[in-house]
Amino acid sequence: MANYEKNKRFYWLQLKEDFFEEDAIDWLEEQPNGKEYSLFYLKLCLKSLRSNGILIRKVGQMLIPYDHKKLAELTKTNSDTVVVAMKLLTKIGLVEILEDGEIYLKQVEEMIGSQSIGAFKKQQQRITRNKLKNGSNLLGGQRVDRCPPDTEKELEKNKDEDKEQHTSEIIQFWNKNGFGLNNIQGKNQLLSWLDDSSFKKPEKIILKAMEIACANNKRRLNYVEGILRNWLNESLLTLEEIEISKKEHKKHPLSNYGYNYGF
Repeated sequence: MANYEKNKRFYWLQLKEDFFEEDAIDWLEEQPNGKEYSLFYLKLCLKSLRSNGILIRKVGQMLIPYDHKKLAELTKTNSDTVVVAMKLLTKIGLVEILEDGEIYLKQVEEMIGSQSIGAFKKQQQRITRNKLKNGSNLLGGQRVDRCPPDTEKELEKNKDEDKEQHTSEIIQFWNKNGFGLNNIQGKNQLLSWLDDSSFKKPEKIILKAMEIACANNKRRLNYVEGILRNWLNESLLTLEEIEISKKEHKKHPLSNYGYNYGF
């Protein structure tokens, strides 16, 4: 149970500060009851975070599209509001209905934020360690003298050196393969996956995802993160598991919500 909680991910929706000023959202809110349609759209986005913007019901091996009644239940929205909102959202391109009836929310890929609980705790531990190294006492705010044993220093040094090497490899691949030389924010966001305790050897997993993105000519951060999230959702935590799953998928293709990254 402890390992499950550690590897469990939590997700959030990242909105740009001008989200409500975008043409599509601005027009949507200009319509009668427009605020309700906007809220409904945000609820759909939140419900589709774990599936990269795809909404469809999976019952056993069957994929069943959402109808207006089920969407109303899912979002706690009036059914009549759902009918009008879906028409408007489809009209302005924020929602697309795919072949098998999946609801695809195009913006979600770029709005997903996620992190494992284990990675979050590691970040907090690093912050605490840094404060202690700088002589800050978290309780009283006074300086403290802290001298860790030599073995602890050596272990910490080795970890830092390994992470520095992994960081360098990922950045070099990013720079050489057209992901955006000056996209510093994108690089930092991708490097945060190194702290994800779910993956075994996360640096190799990240590089594999980037290779797949290049092979598909999708050199974008959100595409790489979509691959990583998909593997996490499938509990594919090593390169070996990823390769086995890829072979199995070729033998027994399954739509997997119509959004299989890398396979």
